[in-house]
Amino acid sequence: MCSALEEATVEAREAYAKNQTVRTAAKASTTAYTGKTAIMREMAADMIRAVKSFADMQAYPSAIYSAAQIPEPAAPTPAKAPGKPNSIAVNLEPSGAVTISWKATNAAASTGAFFNIARKLPGHSAFTNFVSANGTTSSVRRMSFTDSSIPTSAAGQGAQYFITGQRGILHGTPSDAITVQFGVDGAGAVVTGATLKVAA
Repeated sequence: MCSALEEATVEAREAYAKNQTVRTAAKASTTAYTGKTAIMREMAADMIRAVKSFADMQAYPSAIYSAAQIPEPAAPTPAKAPGKPNSIAVNLEPSGAVTISWKATNAAASTGAFFNIARKLPGHSAFTNFVSANGTTSSVRRMSFTDSSIPTSAAGQGAQYFITGQRGILHGTPSDAITVQFGVDGAGAVVTGATLKVAA
C-alpha cells in the first residue's frame, strides 16, 4: 500500500509539473498572439485611414473605396432622443431627502443626453420643471437626482414626478408618473407599478 501511494504521489507531481509547463507556455503564446494581433490591427487601421483620406480628395470617392474593397462610410445620422426612463428606484436619505434613480437607453452624457425632472406637490394643479440630471457615464450607469426640498406637508399625499430625456431639441418619451410618499406601510421602498412608496 505504501509503495503504491508513493508511486501515485510521484505521478501526481509529474502531472502537476507538466500542467504548469503547459499553462506557462499557453500564457506566453497568448501574450505573443495578442501583441501581434494588436500590431496587425493598427497597421490595418493606418491603411484604412490613408485610403479614406485619399478618397475624400477625389472627385469620385466611391471608385477608390471599391478598388480598395472597403465599404464607403455611412452617411452620418443625428442621434436620437434618450429612451423612456425605466427600472425606477427610490431611496429615502437619512436627511429626509429622496433620491430617485433610473435607467434609459441611448443616454450617454458624452452624446449630449440629459434628463429633465418635473415635480408637482399636493395642492398644485400642474407639474413644473424642477431640475436636470446628467446622462450616463463610464462610472455612472444609473442616472439619479436628489430632492431635498420636499415640504413636510407633502409627505402623506406624496410628491409626483415625471422624468424626460433630452438631447438638443429632441425630447424622449416621459417616464410613467412617479409618486413618492412617506410614512406608508412596510419598511424601506415599496414599488407598485410606477408608484414609489417610502416608509419614514
